Amino acid sequence: MRVGIDVGGTNTDAVALDDGDRILARAKRPTSPDVTGGLRAALAAVLDELGERAAAVGRVMLGTTHATNAILERRGLGRVAVLRLGAPATTAIPPLEGWPDDLREAVSAGAAIVRGGNFVDGGPIAPLDDAAVRRFLAETAANADAVAVTGVFSPASEEQERRVAEIVREELGEGVPVSLSHEIGSLGLLERENATVLNAALYAVARDVTGALGAVLAERGLSVETYFAQNDGTLMAVEYAARYPVLTIGSGPANSLRGAAFLSGVTDAIVADVGGTSTDLGVLAGGFPASRPRRPRSAASPPTSACPTSWPSPWAAAPW
Repeated sequence: MRVGIDVGGTNTDAVALDDGDRILARAKRPTSPDVTGGLRAALAAVLDELGERAAAVGRVMLGTTHATNAILERRGLGRVAVLRLGAPATTAIPPLEGWPDDLREAVSAGAAIVRGGNFVDGGPIAPLDDAAVRRFLAETAANADAVAVTGVFSPASEEQERRVAEIVREELGEGVPVSLSHEIGSLGLLERENATVLNAALYAVARDVTGALGAVLAERGLSVETYFAQNDGTLMAVEYAARYPVLTIGSGPANSLRGAAFLSGVTDAIVADVGGTSTDLGVLAGGFPASRPRRPRSAASPPTSACPTSWPSPWAAAPW
């Protein structure tokens, strides 16, 4: 059997399914401020309804809007030291340009562009300025909960970003998480940088939810495989979700899309997900959330904005 849990801003829902996708038990409980209480209550209700059959539960899957709500409400976000490896090539547009002022103030512990970065073929634009990196970390250490590192064309060559991660460990210790852009996005600089900063800002949110799930399962004596829902309607391991919490942005609507397909039998539709914090609409195609494509640009149409709201999928869920 499988148990699915959805932690929303208002309610926490749990449902148990057998291998034939038959619903065996369900529960709805208010979401608690600490996440753990509401999750515990919903899971307990489902397991109690299952009775002795609860021993057959082998997988628990959790979806949550916590990351999305944290950004929408500007709460619980970590302060991020934002470092771009891209001088002298990218100084015209600073990091977080185009972000809403209140979100930038909530997230940024400081931002800098230092010498470094690569051309699209992986060759260096400029050598990495180690000394400038260390100065920036010293200036932001007191205020930063995490560090986000973005190098120009780092997916083509990740060496400089990994070197910065080593410097962060040397200067700030092992306890400060580092989000590296080549692990997060593709070649586009601003989209990748924005996603990397949000990923770093969400580490504490992810820690709260993953910790709550682990604690509740331990209390019930359940030794099961655990997964988190991500924003394309598929699942990822809990450890992966803790490392890349940005992938949970939009997972709530994605769950609703998948659930709508399951409950209705309709595989192609427009689905509205009305929650306590936000209302989201999505397109269901073949039973899964459809990715948002880039629109072709004609000579008469303006260029796509550099604002984070223009992200392509899977970073299209930019919940400003």
